[in-house]
Amino acid sequence: MSYQVRCPCLGHPDCKLCGGSKFYTYQPGERGWMPFTCPTCEGKREVAVGGKAETCFTCRGAGSVDPANPPRDRSTRGFIRDVWRIFFGG
Repeated sequence: MSYQVRCPCLGHPDCKLCGGSKFYTYQPGERGWMPFTCPTCEGKREVAVGGKAETCFTCRGAGSVDPANPPRDRSTRGFIRDVWRIFFGG
């Protein structure tokens, strides 16, 4: 079963993982939700923007993307989700 996961780039148009749509499709394997190499920087942790090397906007310099730990919402819904996790787990 495939899941829609929020992309760490939060909608950057040059992201090779989501293409700027803010979400990408992920299907857990036999071992579950496993991190994978960042497709934007190919694990190098930096991307060339205008001839300068900058920290990768997709993996934020980690070199890999962890689908089990997507970025939080910047809205009230994110706060409610955090409170829900505190009281009910998840």
